[in-house]
Amino acid sequence: MAANDHDNPSDGPRRPEQSEESGWRPTRRTFLWLGAGTAAGALLLGRACFYDANDWDGRVLGEWEASVLAAAATALIPNEPGPLPSPGPSGLELAKNVDRFLEGMPDRMLLEIHGMFALIEHGTLLGGFARRFTRLDPAARLDCLVGIRQKGGQLAQAFKGIRDLCLLGWYSDRRTWKSIGYDGPLLERPAPPPVPTRADAGKYGRLIAKPGATPRGMQ
Repeated sequence: MAANDHDNPSDGPRRPEQSEESGWRPTRRTFLWLGAGTAAGALLLGRACFYDANDWDGRVLGEWEASVLAAAATALIPNEPGPLPSPGPSGLELAKNVDRFLEGMPDRMLLEIHGMFALIEHGTLLGGFARRFTRLDPAARLDCLVGIRQKGGQLAQAFKGIRDLCLLGWYSDRRTWKSIGYDGPLLERPAPPPVPTRADAGKYGRLIAKPGATPRGMQ
């Protein structure tokens, strides 16, 4: 059922807090340059081709970004990396939920989100993985994401960003609500209970004022 809580240090050897590393921590501007640089390098190396989301029709995210999000979900949503739990959305449905959420967001924020996707997909080279993120198996994807988390700074924000988008896309689907005990939004207020009458109250009827009566202090 549950999405992984990757901020809990007792959950296993892959959790970030168990082996935090100090070192270079990029600024926000450097983060954007890294995203752009990895994407450009990927084009030169032919790593930005052949994605599976062929029927993607998103308004904000590109086909390859939808594939990255769906791939990240297989690492972050299940209790153990692997196929997404059932009942719940597919990876592509999850990405569509996120795409709808991002519509209308400020351009500056969307620029950072696009940079985050590029960094995660092609920044695997920085972590020693020869293949791009979407070509890794789910367990390796989790290792890659945790490695990004351990870098700290804006790279850690990239981990948190992709994690939060995965959770948003997953729990936006009503099929996942039962697993967390959520009954859904309250769309209509319940009708108020009927006003009791003396007859309804039985022996306590004398405690109910007659219709039209006013408190003694107001007489």
